[in-house]
Amino acid sequence: MKELWKKGKERIGFIWRPALLLSLIWWISSPVAASVFQDSLGRTSPRLADSLKAGTIDFHLRTFVMGTSNWRALTDYFTTATGGGVAYASPRFKGFQVGFSGFFVFQLFEHNLRVPDPTTGNVNRYEILLYDMNDFQNSKDLDRLEHLYISYKNGGLTTTFGRQRVNSPFLNEQDNRMRPNVFSGLTIDYQKQNWEFMGGWYNHVTMRGTVDWYTVSDSYGVYPFGRNVFGSSSSYHGNVDSRGLGLLGVNYHKEKGIDLQIWNYLAENVFSLHYMKLEKSWRKGKVGLLSGLEGFRQYSINKGGNPDPGKAYIVPGENAWGVGARIGLSSRGHEFTFNNLFHSSSGRFLFPREWGRESFYASLPRERFEGNGGVRAYVLKYRKSWQKPSLITNLGIGSIAQPSVENYQLNKYGVPSYYHFTGDVGYAFKGNLEGLELRFLLVNKTSKGRAEVSDKYRINRVDLWNANLVMDYRF
Repeated sequence: MKELWKKGKERIGFIWRPALLLSLIWWISSPVAASVFQDSLGRTSPRLADSLKAGTIDFHLRTFVMGTSNWRALTDYFTTATGGGVAYASPRFKGFQVGFSGFFVFQLFEHNLRVPDPTTGNVNRYEILLYDMNDFQNSKDLDRLEHLYISYKNGGLTTTFGRQRVNSPFLNEQDNRMRPNVFSGLTIDYQKQNWEFMGGWYNHVTMRGTVDWYTVSDSYGVYPFGRNVFGSSSSYHGNVDSRGLGLLGVNYHKEKGIDLQIWNYLAENVFSLHYMKLEKSWRKGKVGLLSGLEGFRQYSINKGGNPDPGKAYIVPGENAWGVGARIGLSSRGHEFTFNNLFHSSSGRFLFPREWGRESFYASLPRERFEGNGGVRAYVLKYRKSWQKPSLITNLGIGSIAQPSVENYQLNKYGVPSYYHFTGDVGYAFKGNLEGLELRFLLVNKTSKGRAEVSDKYRINRVDLWNANLVMDYRF
C-alpha cells in the first residue's frame, strides 16, 4: 500500500506540474491578464497574447544511422532511426519567459537489434539507445514531452523552473543519440563580468534511450548496471533512497587565457563528487600553447543509498579520486593535444550514466571511465576547423589500461584494457540548405592481449567497429 501511494503521488505530480505551467501560459495570454499589467496612469501594455505569438518556434528533424561490427562470429547490429520535434520559447515579458518542446522517434530499419547474442547471451548496447531500452519491442510509439519551463531573467540573474536542459562536466544532455537527457527542477544562474555562478536542484529526469520520466531515486540503474564490489550483479535499481540531486558550479573566464571551473554534485543520501579544472593558454603570433589540469574526489554519504551494501549504489566508505592533464599547440585552426587521466585504486569512480557523460580530457566517444578505479589513460587528440566550408574534423587515439575484468572491486562493467580510435567529421550547410548538418563518427576499440579476452567481456566492449551517420535539420 505504501508503494502504491508513493507511485500515485508521483503520477499526480507529473499531471499537476505541467497542468499548472500550461494554465499559467493560458492565463498570461488572456485579456484578463492584460488588464492586470497597467502603468500608474491606467494604460494597458500590449496584449500578452500578441507578445507570445512573437515567440520563436524551432523545428528539428533528425535521422541517425548506426551499426556495430563485433569480433568474428559475435553478433553485429545495424539500425536507422528518424524523428522530429518542435520547441517554443516565448519572448521575455517583464523578465519572464515560458517554453516547451516535444519529440517523436520512429524506427525505419533494424538488424539483430533485439536478438541476444547466441554465444554470450548479451544484448545490444549502442543502437538500442536510439529507442526505448526498457521496451525493446517499441519501435513506433516513441514520443515524449521534454522541456516545459518558466524562466525569469533580471540583469545577470536567470532562474528556470521546470523541465529543462542542464549542461555541466558530469550532469548534462549527452546528446549523442536521438534524444538528450532532460532534468526537472530549479536552476539559478548568475553572471557578472568574468564570473558565472550556477546552482540547481533536480528531482526527476528523462534520459536518452527512454521515453519515461523517473524520480532521481528510480533513475539509478535504468541502464544495465554491472557488478557490485562483492562480484554479484548490482541490485540497486529501485532500492536507492534519495530525494534528489543538487549541483553548485563556479566558472571564471578571462580573455587572457585563464579558465577555472569548480563543481560539486550532491546525490542526496548517496554520494558527493567534487571536480575542478584549471586551464591556461598563451599565444605568440599565430601559435598558441594550451595547458590544463583537472581533478576529482568522490565519497559516499550515509549508507550509499541503502543500508544493505548489496543494494547500495556506492559502498559505504568507498572513496575515489583522480587527476588528468593536457598540453598542446594550436595554429590556424589546427589543435593538437596530449591528454592523460589517472584514477586511484582506492575505489570506483561512480556517477549514474543516466545523468550524463563525464568530460575528462582523455574522454573519447563510445566509452567511459565511469565504474572504474585504477585507470591509466593516454590520449592524443587532433582538431581542425574550417570557416569555408563549415567543416570540423576531430581525431583521437588512446591507450587505456584498466584493472582486470575479474577485479570487480575496481572494474564495474568488465571492460578490458584497450586501444581506442575515433574519427569525427561534421559539416554545416550554407545557403538554401542552411540549418542542415551532417556528422560522421567512426570508432574502433581493440583489446590489449586479445587472445586472453573471453567473448563475454569482448562483445559490445572491445574488438569492434562502430559507425554513425547523423543528419540534423533545424528551421
